[in-house]
Amino acid sequence: MNKEKLIKFKYNFDKISSNHAKDWQLALFWIVLFELFSSIFEYEFVNKSHEYIDFIPNGFYKEILIAGLVLPFIWLCVYNLVYMNKTNLIYLALYGTVGLYLIITEDVTFNLLLHNLNPFELNIGGTIYFTVQLFFKLIIAYLIYKLVVAFRHKNL
Repeated sequence: MNKEKLIKFKYNFDKISSNHAKDWQLALFWIVLFELFSSIFEYEFVNKSHEYIDFIPNGFYKEILIAGLVLPFIWLCVYNLVYMNKTNLIYLALYGTVGLYLIITEDVTFNLLLHNLNPFELNIGGTIYFTVQLFFKLIIAYLIYKLVVAFRHKNL
């Protein structure tokens, strides 16, 4: 990649991720989104991650919880189709990702997600898992930096 393409890529990435460190909510959205995907990836490829999850047994209360989560998601989808607001689309993506996390991991207590928040914990090894997790952690660290810069700009 030549230098101009790299500069253009960084400019576009900064605009999408935090609006050039001006929008802390957008940076926080991307941090949460990458953390959810990182936790899902860890759940699928690391057997030790299953220790952090408290499974809810199948039954009436689980069905009520699922219905209570699906109903607002459908309402938000319909609302977004009617009004087509960019902010609502971001909330819809976040809500959908949390739903995907809950469906795949069945971790209603979010223990795995909280365990995965530590940016310095990596399973060292030459596997593809380590490479992907390192990629996620580097992006999240950069987004945390942009979040701090955005807070500074907001308070000035």
